Amino acid sequence: MQTLKDDIKEQILKAAKTFFLDIGFEKASMNMIAKEAGISKSNVYNYFSSKEEIFYTLTEDAYIHIVNTMENLLKHDSEECFQLEKFTALMTKELIGLLTKYRQEILLILDRSKGTKFENIKDEIIHRLEEHSKWEFKQYHISLENEDWFFAHYISTSLIEGLLEIIRHNQSDEWIQSNIKMLVGYYIHGYSYFFADSIS
Repeated sequence: MQTLKDDIKEQILKAAKTFFLDIGFEKASMNMIAKEAGISKSNVYNYFSSKEEIFYTLTEDAYIHIVNTMENLLKHDSEECFQLEKFTALMTKELIGLLTKYRQEILLILDRSKGTKFENIKDEIIHRLEEHSKWEFKQYHISLENEDWFFAHYISTSLIEGLLEIIRHNQSDEWIQSNIKMLVGYYIHGYSYFFADSIS
């Protein structure tokens, strides 16, 4: 009996994920999910109290890993930051691990979550990267013309959007790994241009 219940729960989650990925959380409905899962709407409510609960069941684990990955990448001190080979290897490893395990869930959180508690997460991640970039610049006493920190915003945005583009194309793990390596290399070496005179 428990196996049957687990199977039905998985059917609901699979159906919901299909709609959330295709049209986003906001446009998907419990009626759609129930029909796709092949059960009644009332039966869906026997397993999940709301559409939100279904979404969070699909995404909570991935969200924890996104937060942990951010912490692992940003906790280094300023001296470690621009040891290029070391940091590039760390960033590549962390992002490959995250994207190969949670590619669909990351897309749900960062690109399909309007109407949920995650709807601003992408902007928050970009802002945190931007603030960290500013901190790094100041650590090395680097200033930009007219103190225009918009540079930090668009390099942070380009990294996150680049990762999302890799996920959207949904290729093999090997393809994802290859493209993450290229994206990280481009990001880190381009970023380090500003530090060339400051780092031995």
